[in-house]
Amino acid sequence: MKTYKNLYEPMLQDEALKACFKDAAKHKTLRKDVKKVLDDLDSNVEILKGILEREDFMPAYHTPKIIKEPSCKKERRIVKPNYKYEQVVGHCVIRQFKPIVLDGLYEFSCGSIPGRGCHSGAKWVRKWVKQYKGKKFYVLKMDIRHFFDSIDRLILKQMLCKKIKDDRFLRLMFVLIEYDKIAEAIHLLEENRINISMDNSRELATAIAYDDPAKAESVLSRLCIPEELHAELTAIVHEQRKGVPLGYYTSQWFGNFVLKDMDHWIKQELGAEHYIRYMDDMVIMGKSKRQLHRMRISVDEYLQEHLNLRIKDDWQVFRFEYDTGRQKKNGETIYAGRMLDFMGFQFHCDRTTLRKSTLCRARRKAKRIRIKRQSGKVSWFEATQMLSYMGGIVAADVYDYYTEYIKPCVNVKKLKKIVSNHARRITQNGNSLSATGGNTGVQAVGC
Repeated sequence: MKTYKNLYEPMLQDEALKACFKDAAKHKTLRKDVKKVLDDLDSNVEILKGILEREDFMPAYHTPKIIKEPSCKKERRIVKPNYKYEQVVGHCVIRQFKPIVLDGLYEFSCGSIPGRGCHSGAKWVRKWVKQYKGKKFYVLKMDIRHFFDSIDRLILKQMLCKKIKDDRFLRLMFVLIEYDKIAEAIHLLEENRINISMDNSRELATAIAYDDPAKAESVLSRLCIPEELHAELTAIVHEQRKGVPLGYYTSQWFGNFVLKDMDHWIKQELGAEHYIRYMDDMVIMGKSKRQLHRMRISVDEYLQEHLNLRIKDDWQVFRFEYDTGRQKKNGETIYAGRMLDFMGFQFHCDRTTLRKSTLCRARRKAKRIRIKRQSGKVSWFEATQMLSYMGGIVAADVYDYYTEYIKPCVNVKKLKKIVSNHARRITQNGNSLSATGGNTGVQAVGC
């Protein structure tokens, strides 16, 4: 097995740290906290470099927020890390960890991978559907139950230990994995005005990160802690928690790393005819319905045995949509079977469309832009949102819908001009608010 060494020291190079500050600031350079850091970038690079050299980095305490995802109407529990310096540290770690994940990654593993988004995945699904040339085939669609919240931290850390042989880099990764336990323990001590030195904080964080409750209790015993608080902290350090937080840049890469071996196992050992994964959503195509059912059972057993995860109960095996060769009285073709709803697209035997909910949201956004166009003011953020919808519309066969409901309301070229002018204004003025005179990025451009 290939292992990786000497990851921590290259991460501390000034140019690497500057690049991470800038990467973490993308799309939020107008925020005051981000602007303040970027205006004094050299000093902040030196401060963060010192923190990392001394291994003093501590995750901040955050209260998770519940949001509703519009595309699937699911509730997500997210954590919003601070730009200074949590987000930057996350980018520093992933800058070194990314090549490890990408090395040998399954070709059709999509989602949170550069150049392998939903459009790339849709291209391959369409190609595979065409290869069947209208012949009978079946689809197995499944996903992992509460994937990010259910990742076993012990298993993840064991997998990392096998690949990475840099102790300092491993420690930092483990601190990010056990972010909530460390942050909660330090927060409780500070909230109760318990004086704790940086040496003790570092030692406590290391003990929690490496799942060493005895060492953590040894650190706590040195502090003058009331009995009730000591019991609460002891419970935290002994607790075995699961999951990586949605909202942290590291989580999506940890997710792909955990499922990396499974992808090759499904393709090579199970002999899947066509297999694609978009984060934790998996689709397998094949000509045998019975074989797909056996694969589903095998995948579930693999996940339970090796990763302590489970397939969600709403898995499906169905015959893909096909042309029956018959027509209705009005001449409309009669189809049987089912289309595949995957990655935000709906794949049919002769076309690819978007979900109805996505099209409705795009239509509403276009109407709002048309109303604002009358006053000559459309914000760069709204322009970005509409262009994002246009990316899906261009990739799908929904031109008639676009010409009827979207095109009369917006001018795509002028939307691009708004976004381009906004980006140029920030670059030319050194990422400062003075570029816009303190406004919110609204432009008097008709669209």
